[in-house]
Amino acid sequence: MTDSKRRRVLRALGALALLPMGATHVIASPRKPVAFPQHPIRLRRKLVRSLRGGAAIEVVRDWSCKFEKLGAGARLSGQQVAVSVQVPPPLKAMAAIEEQRDASGFLPLELDRTGLIVDWSQGQGVGARQAVRQAIEMFDDAFANASERQTAADFVTNIGKTAAEMVSQIPQDLIYPVPGTRIDTRPVELSEGLSGSYEVAVTVEVDPVSGLLRTFERTVATTVGYTSRQSGEVWEIA
Repeated sequence: MTDSKRRRVLRALGALALLPMGATHVIASPRKPVAFPQHPIRLRRKLVRSLRGGAAIEVVRDWSCKFEKLGAGARLSGQQVAVSVQVPPPLKAMAAIEEQRDASGFLPLELDRTGLIVDWSQGQGVGARQAVRQAIEMFDDAFANASERQTAADFVTNIGKTAAEMVSQIPQDLIYPVPGTRIDTRPVELSEGLSGSYEVAVTVEVDPVSGLLRTFERTVATTVGYTSRQSGEVWEIA
């Protein structure tokens, strides 16, 4: 079997994992108007990236935000109020720079009456439920251009670069998402004869009364042989 045919077979096998695990397929219902909170909220984002040898980089940022009426929707404005950076000792200089950075550039957000972000190019119109499919398409595109099977090191490096790009994209329905869990796993053949795979998972929880985000967690797990790494992000509202 040629490499190109083998890749097509692997891609077809991976497509079997597109259905949510532990859940039946549900057709999305039309979104309904929401009642925006009149009190301030605390928006938090935690980014985690695993490193070689079991180490990790963890960056947590908090923004104090409030909703202001804007037509039929609202404007969510806010400012960064806290940041915490944990890194291995050799990266302390990088941590100091990151702690001084104000990452409030995505605010304010304009929301329509159903809570969707309006004209949000970073999210590309993709909601939380579609985040796994979008991520898998990004990974597929990244690997489709490889003329030969990759080394384990190249595979892990490419996964890391694509994951970093993926988590920079905020879902259009981040503030009022559709709850649920979705997992997709794809196998990859590597040049050393090793087996590899990558898994993308998204889990969303919302307040059952208001529909407001509780947690949005998106992770990418990479496995080469018996070695695994995990990177991802968690958004929370308190």
